[in-house]
Amino acid sequence: MKEKRKHSRTAKKVKSEVHSSDGMTFSTSEDLSYGGIFISTPEPVKIGSEIQLSIMTPNEENIDIKGIVRWMSEGNSKDSKCGMGIEFIDINISHESKLKKVIDS
Repeated sequence: MKEKRKHSRTAKKVKSEVHSSDGMTFSTSEDLSYGGIFISTPEPVKIGSEIQLSIMTPNEENIDIKGIVRWMSEGNSKDSKCGMGIEFIDINISHESKLKKVIDS
């Protein structure tokens, strides 16, 4: 299967909050890039949902960013975790700068 991502992902564990029309959930990321994030959560939001994401960085400077759920995993095998892949939308220079600090740390 051809890779569709524009940005390579880096294994990063950061805490986050996901707000959607279905409610709010706390979660932990598994990987992160300039274009998106995979969040491990037992309650993934349905594909196509727009969300508001707050990524808690190690230096306590949160990154508040909009995203859209592009795929989800139900964790059906020992090698997969339950969660969702989120593509960032409306990303700006400030978000990119903050993401760079987290990715490079």
